[in-house]
Amino acid sequence: GNTYLNVPQVFNFSYVYNLPWYQNGRGWKGLALGGWRYTGMTSIQSGFSLTPGLSVAFPGLATRPDRVSGSVTGPKTAQEWFNTAAFAAPPFGYFGSAAQGSIYGPAMVDFDMGLYKDFHINERNMLEFRAEAFNIFNHTNFSGVQTAFGAGNYGQVTSALDPRIFEFSLRYQF
Repeated sequence: GNTYLNVPQVFNFSYVYNLPWYQNGRGWKGLALGGWRYTGMTSIQSGFSLTPGLSVAFPGLATRPDRVSGSVTGPKTAQEWFNTAAFAAPPFGYFGSAAQGSIYGPAMVDFDMGLYKDFHINERNMLEFRAEAFNIFNHTNFSGVQTAFGAGNYGQVTSALDPRIFEFSLRYQF
C-alpha cells in the first residue's frame, strides 16, 4: 500500500512583483508610495495517505480492520471523511485485510501573501517594513482524521491547520 508520506499531487507557485508605481517619484509620494514589493506563495496539494487502524477491546492478532465494501471514498465532511462502512472488525485470531494507505486525507489549499518596502536612510542604513498574511483567504484546511475502527470519533476530522494569520514587522539594517 501507500506510505503515509504519499501525496499524489502537489502544486507550489511563488512570485515576487516590484510594484511600478512611483518608483522614481520625488517627495512624500515617492517615499510613501514607491518601491513596494508584492510577494506570494500558493500551495495546493491532495491529501496524505492514511492507514486504517483498529481500536477494539480484544483485537487478537489484528492491527487493522477488514475491508468489507468496494469504495472507501466518502462524503468528505467533518463528520464522516471516508466511508466508515467500508471496514469491519476482523474475526478473533485473524489479521485485518485493510491495506496500508488506503484512505486519502484532506487536501490543502493555501495562499500566503506579503507586502514589503525598503526605506533607505543613507548609504548603509535601511529600514524594511513587512506586512505578511498566511492563509489570506481563510480557507479551512482539515488535517487530522480518526482512522481507528472502534474509536468514538471514527471517520471524523479531528483537527485543522492554522487559520488566517497577519504579521507586521520592521527590520533595521545597518
